[in-house]
Amino acid sequence: MKTLHYMAAALLSLSLTGCVSFNPAGPISEPTQKASAPRQQAVMVDNVVVSDSSINAEVRKNLSSQFTAQLNKRIERGEYFREVISFPATLGEQDALLKLEFSSLKGKRTPHPGYFPGAILTLTGWIWFNGPIYVDKYDLTGTLSFEDAQGKTLASSQKTLRLNQNTGLWDDDYFNLALGSTQLNQLVEELLQDSLQQLPTTPQGSAQ
Repeated sequence: MKTLHYMAAALLSLSLTGCVSFNPAGPISEPTQKASAPRQQAVMVDNVVVSDSSINAEVRKNLSSQFTAQLNKRIERGEYFREVISFPATLGEQDALLKLEFSSLKGKRTPHPGYFPGAILTLTGWIWFNGPIYVDKYDLTGTLSFEDAQGKTLASSQKTLRLNQNTGLWDDDYFNLALGSTQLNQLVEELLQDSLQQLPTTPQGSAQ
């Protein structure tokens, strides 16, 4: 009986300390596959904007810097365009400027409501058989657009990813030090593919 009390105390302690809010900070990874054929135009990646006001200004600035570098690499490795150019180069008439803004980067990890009673009733079998310990909640919103050299919007996509994900001991996210990176990359990929589909196949100003 005393052992059961100790177990209950330990599980209760875990559940009480398991609630934490966080901001998914990537990294934005390289694409899983390359484009079937690059578009015959160059692209420049503008500085990624993080406008979520719940994040400290200095943190937003740091996230913007690292997201910009990572997105540059993703676009280059994906071979979506003939060339990826960067400042001080300037956009040509047929080139495009890629803009990405994150207006919400919220994550929260809370104990799963079934974790404590389930672990007690099954003598911790709940944990070892990968019953959910946490619920990871995500609220991510991003806007990705392409503009021409004159600032005219060529394509634009805005998407929100809201997700409640159960996480058990054997799930990848349980000990993930980059929590939310998978979800952030899912959002970026959806935005990118949606915008690319809208982008004119033939760059404006090119010969017909």
